[in-house]
Amino acid sequence: MEAINALLEKHNKFKYAQIRTIEQLSDDTRTVTIVVLDDDGEEDLHTVRIEFKDIKSSRILLNDVLGYLDMSFGISIIKENDLYGFALGNGSAMLHVHNAPLYIVSSSIKIEEQ
Repeated sequence: MEAINALLEKHNKFKYAQIRTIEQLSDDTRTVTIVVLDDDGEEDLHTVRIEFKDIKSSRILLNDVLGYLDMSFGISIIKENDLYGFALGNGSAMLHVHNAPLYIVSSSIKIEEQ
């Protein structure tokens, strides 16, 4: 969780970033691609891929609408009861995750930064 918190801090919880895609790799595995944009919002500065394995629950939106999400509050990644919760918005408990318009709860998470 230390590395995840460092990543969130490094990218200011991905405020004003953009979730580009959510890919389904298998029945219980998905990858979320987040892009950090320049100040004008035109150029990609960093790309982060987060892979969720053994997904327990989720609310996934179509890739066509991801560019319209309000990212002014960024994202949250929470670990509670040996589960990882990823959600749109700023929160600190699994309750926030389950109430977010976009969320994934899984038992495993892998982060790749480019």
